[in-house]
Amino acid sequence: MDSIWHDAAQAFAIGFPAPLAGLLFWVAASLMVHVCQRLVEHTAFSVDVSSRRVSASHAALCIGCIAWALDVVGLFMYGELAQHAASLELVPALSGLIIMAVSTRLTIPTLSTSTRKLHITVAGTWLAAGMLLAHFTITQNQVRSFAAVNWATILLGMAIALALASLTAMRHRAAKLSVLTPHLLRRTWEEKAVSGAAILLLHWLLVNTFPLASATAGGRAHSTVLLFIVLLFGVALALEQLSNMRHDVDRQHLLRRGLSMMRVSHMAQNPERDVQLSLVADHLHDLLQPDRLKLHFQPMVDFRQPGTPFEALLRIEDPALGPLNPEIFLLVCELQGKTAEVDRMILRNALGHVAHWHRQGLQEISVSVNVAPITLLERGFADWLCMELAEHALPHHALKLEMTEHAIIALGAPLVGALRELTALGIAVVMDDFGTGYSSLGMLADLPIAGIKCDRLFVQQLARDPRRQSLLRHIGALAQEFGLSVVVEGVETAEELQAVAAAGLHGVQGYLYGKPMAADAVAAWTTREMPARRAALEALTLKTPRQVEPDTAVAPVAAYPMALPAALPRAPWANRVPGLPRA
Repeated sequence: MDSIWHDAAQAFAIGFPAPLAGLLFWVAASLMVHVCQRLVEHTAFSVDVSSRRVSASHAALCIGCIAWALDVVGLFMYGELAQHAASLELVPALSGLIIMAVSTRLTIPTLSTSTRKLHITVAGTWLAAGMLLAHFTITQNQVRSFAAVNWATILLGMAIALALASLTAMRHRAAKLSVLTPHLLRRTWEEKAVSGAAILLLHWLLVNTFPLASATAGGRAHSTVLLFIVLLFGVALALEQLSNMRHDVDRQHLLRRGLSMMRVSHMAQNPERDVQLSLVADHLHDLLQPDRLKLHFQPMVDFRQPGTPFEALLRIEDPALGPLNPEIFLLVCELQGKTAEVDRMILRNALGHVAHWHRQGLQEISVSVNVAPITLLERGFADWLCMELAEHALPHHALKLEMTEHAIIALGAPLVGALRELTALGIAVVMDDFGTGYSSLGMLADLPIAGIKCDRLFVQQLARDPRRQSLLRHIGALAQEFGLSVVVEGVETAEELQAVAAAGLHGVQGYLYGKPMAADAVAAWTTREMPARRAALEALTLKTPRQVEPDTAVAPVAAYPMALPAALPRAPWANRVPGLPRA
């Protein structure tokens, strides 16, 4: 028994720090955990590739420097190490700083954004090994012999370091998922305090790993100065990075807002949406698979034109994240430089469905697909699209491309040239969400587009708002002068349909005519439901609002079997996003 206690005393030759010194180190370590978590969160919440790379670089260097400063400061809390700490040499200390910074730079991107536990564990192991190596590099001149290693101590220290790194990454992951899954909570101050205590224990184990050389007498007079300099360095670096982080968040917010306007017009701006963006970015590699990009189709009708046009609407569901907002997904693709790739996947998917319906004898079906301007500007896109239409044996008029008003106006001449090329090939382009941007009506004369889709904002209170009715009449008259088709979105009631018809417009899209439906329901709806529904609505447009009786109103669309499959749970945002069916 005496020999066991003797061995334990030899293993821990350096006693545990004094209560006050240990308390101060514990507080400093807990604050370091908080700062590091904020830095890692900022990296993880970045979406575009360049922002993630820059944020990861800054966060890694800052975390490495703060950890190094805490390690050096910690040497001063042991009475047995007072003279050793005061006589640290510059080269080993700076070498330890470099090792610490490199290890964090190589692992922080994985720890902050990876979705695979194996990758997180490997990165955590690498980070733990790098921090241990950095510590031993800093103190190498104070070690009597590296051969006399206390393996039990170093293995225990490695386990604690690995647990800290992996737990931090996984708890951070849970904090991100808490936006979608409420039972996963953000990391609390209690957990940070426990992590600070674990760092204190880890530091004590590390200084007991190797036997110490005899301390030199000189250098103690400089200990206070050295301690102050290292502390000031760590605190100043942390405060500066936290300040820069706030400004960078504002910069990224503006970037996302601007890019979102290029494709959609109703994107809400809030912190939860930013977290959803980062989560989608983490899973983007798995989401960019053709079988994940499901399409639903919402019918449109023009009572003065034949044909059965549909608009393709993206539906995405991830096993971990659940149903995803398509607008958020497309914005992430824009920020990650994957827009052209995903647009081509969607177009190929839509053309495949239309070709299938044509083979069933439904040649009157055509489809409209929303695309981003960067896709149209991509070299060879028009030729690729013609090849896809030929491969699916489809005429060019079976496809229309939709672009938001923001995108067409913002990109100017280059996009106009791409639109002219598509028009020359017989592929029509329609301006979507007309009326939500800042263009003048006169610009319609210069744009090579085939039609416009008036945003649902025009329909709100339309039956009781003479000014909106007048505006819609003038838009219809101007579009007719320019030879443009007009479709009014968001028509949900018979009263709204009659107001639209009274304004001289005959193209509508909305729940009154048909909800978005799965691809396998389109053929049955077209042959069974569509003729009667079109005839009923066309008859309704011939009556004035005063002629409408309650018993002649068209049955609610909910009575038709066209809703989303019940197996797909609805996300909270689904009822708020225009263009998505509401529960």
